[in-house]
Amino acid sequence: MAEERPAGEILGNASRQVAQIVKAAEQAANELLEQTEARADARIAEAARAADNRVTAAEREATELLTDARRKAAVLHTTAESDAARIREEATREGAAVVEESRRQADEVQKISEVFASQTREGAEAEASKQIRRARELAAEVFGDGTEMSHNLRQLSDSLRRNAEILLSDVTSAHRALTAKIEVVDPRGDDDGPRASPAGAGGTAGGGFEPDIPEFIPSRPRRTR
Repeated sequence: MAEERPAGEILGNASRQVAQIVKAAEQAANELLEQTEARADARIAEAARAADNRVTAAEREATELLTDARRKAAVLHTTAESDAARIREEATREGAAVVEESRRQADEVQKISEVFASQTREGAEAEASKQIRRARELAAEVFGDGTEMSHNLRQLSDSLRRNAEILLSDVTSAHRALTAKIEVVDPRGDDDGPRASPAGAGGTAGGGFEPDIPEFIPSRPRRTR
């Protein structure tokens, strides 16, 4: 049967073992902390180097972009000047062509206007001549009609004057014959005796008068068909 150890010894051994374990744990923790700090420092240093590299690369890229932009700007400026000169030349050339075309069209329009004006003037002159001839013909017709009417009126006036003279002569003769018949009537007023008819004096008082009709007036009315 094994010899039993005293309780104090067992507790002492247990305490030493616990102390060793704690010490080992602390040592492991310190080593782990040191390794973690070393790794963190390494990561920080690596991140710093990467950041520096990125900054350097960004600066280099920015420099390259700026240089390229300046080069492109110079090229664009040169191209713009060239395009501006070309556009200016084209505009000048097109403007000259437009001016020349406008002048040509203006000359054509002027020629057409002159031809139209000439034709219009000739037509107006011909129409005016025609109207003048027609007016002269109408004036001649009116003058002829007026002359004929004047002649007819003159004949009518002469005829009316002759008819008036004949009528006046017949009336005077009839009056004389009537007066003579009245003088031979019985002064006592006897109406039994024969009396001469006024129509018997000269044969003019009862219808013997024949009016003088002008030549341009028909003696009888024309029959209408």
